[in-house]
Amino acid sequence: MTRPASRSVLAVVVVLTVLAGQFAVHMLQLARKGEHRDFAAVYTAAHVFRSGGGFYDPRMLETGVNRNEALIEAAKRLGTLHAHDNFVHIHAFSYPPFTVLAFSPFTVLAFQPAAVLWQALSLGFLAVAGWCLWRAVPLSPAAGLVLASVALVFEPLENSLGLGQINLLILALTGLFVAALHKGRPVMAGVAIGLAAALRVHPALFILYLAWRKEWRACAWGVGTAMACTLMAIPVVGWDATVQYATLVAPQYARAFVGLGNHSLTGLLINTGVGLLDAVPVDLWRFIGQAASFGLLAAAFAVLRQAGLVAPDRMVVEIAFLSAVLLLATPNTTINHLVFTFIPLAVLLERALGPDRQVALIPWIAVAVLLIGGINDYYAHPLIATGPAVLLGGIKTYGLMILAVLTVRLVRPSGSNATP
Repeated sequence: MTRPASRSVLAVVVVLTVLAGQFAVHMLQLARKGEHRDFAAVYTAAHVFRSGGGFYDPRMLETGVNRNEALIEAAKRLGTLHAHDNFVHIHAFSYPPFTVLAFSPFTVLAFQPAAVLWQALSLGFLAVAGWCLWRAVPLSPAAGLVLASVALVFEPLENSLGLGQINLLILALTGLFVAALHKGRPVMAGVAIGLAAALRVHPALFILYLAWRKEWRACAWGVGTAMACTLMAIPVVGWDATVQYATLVAPQYARAFVGLGNHSLTGLLINTGVGLLDAVPVDLWRFIGQAASFGLLAAAFAVLRQAGLVAPDRMVVEIAFLSAVLLLATPNTTINHLVFTFIPLAVLLERALGPDRQVALIPWIAVAVLLIGGINDYYAHPLIATGPAVLLGGIKTYGLMILAVLTVRLVRPSGSNATP
């Protein structure tokens, strides 16, 4: 390492140390005073499950609010209710039935210690994800330190930790999938991504990617793991809960919601369309958004060119690209889902700061990081919900688009990487 480079790394280490101290204080405050609202929903659902009650609300499609009386009564007893001004409620449990089994062990603890334990585990999941990306990309010291610095001030990470979301667990499993695939360990890769898909449906896209790349062993383990977890949950949680999830809960969350908090491509088109042309029905904008999202997914696989085996380094880049595309194509992408941008950011930072020194990437990466992680949700003001100002409401979606364009440029030169 040259002297100027070593000085640059030292400067980043100093900045990282300051940010880490600030982050540690914030985590201590969160452990003491945080509401952990999404973890509260999963924790309460696990309690209701253990007592034999139903943990989904079959009327969610009608009311849009969780009115499951068993959940509400349990939340009152457990202290997991929270308030938005005068509206006191608990978030709905929206995950597949298998997820409630995974969180049942937390019910042996009172809510506050269980929430602190989950927060500590979530920080561990973040460390696992970072370690996996460091190994798989692989990251140079400069790129790794910059990525860590970004993480410490990244609003999606702060939001996910504050809510007690499961996204960091899914990110860790996805990171393990990438690292295992890169190291030629198909069984570990398949089990990791299959477990992620059983906990949350979206990572199933990467199982499709394994089939596209003819990584049949990893694909089989992924499908098998996801199916085994799903089928195992049916006799345990009951057929009624399984049917409710498949027919009520999953369709609701597959339908893009209207609001500046939806950062997907469909959300952008709905919000912009309603804001500029409110005479056009919302459902038409939703249909246009969903069609565009399916088109984006098809185009993404077309960009990957012919199906078949490729070199491990190229698979890492392709997964980074698909991670950005998935966030755009998913019907509802909220702020806490954006922790998955760490995957494309890791690849891009290495290309910009590593041996390749593609410095032209740096300003674009900086803009994407600022839009996605540097401007919090307070920008979503009612004043930008209508008229031309609504175009400002899609800034996080614009950041995702930048990441998708930057990573697709890395995917295109594929001829030398193909495996015969």
